[in-house]
Amino acid sequence: MSPAATAGNDARGGVLVARFQRWLLGLSLLSCIFVAVELASLRHWKTATQYVPWYVLAVIAVSGLVVALAPTRLGVLQARVVSSVSVPAALFGVYEHVAANLETGVLDHRYDWTALPGWEHLWLASTGAVGGTPALAPLVLALAGTLLGLATVGMTATAGDRLAPR
Repeated sequence: MSPAATAGNDARGGVLVARFQRWLLGLSLLSCIFVAVELASLRHWKTATQYVPWYVLAVIAVSGLVVALAPTRLGVLQARVVSSVSVPAALFGVYEHVAANLETGVLDHRYDWTALPGWEHLWLASTGAVGGTPALAPLVLALAGTLLGLATVGMTATAGDRLAPR
């Protein structure tokens, strides 16, 4: 293959990667919007713990906007940090939802709660068979953060550094 053909393939590959990064970033931001609408419709702000997903969503959204509007090296780095923090935050939400379902499981008259073994309590609470909270719903925060992190893959070399001259 000639050097000109290789350069043309590299340019097309770079355009494709940039387009893919924009789509991942857009999906991350759309996920934040949809989760915010869902949380608002559920009035998910009654306790201090219920504010956690709002904070995580705000940080992911701002981080995504920083990367979308001004992709500096520092912006890409902070997006990766935010991405890595979103997963533990989502797992905390799963824990909180399962714990809430466990607390209210005794009120479900379909099951003889006192006769069930502990592992079955945990199974019923984590699958949503008892309780009123969707146990796995907080994982959408991890999805939004992971999409943000994936959007930054390969950006470091191409990101302009507006904060420090080279």
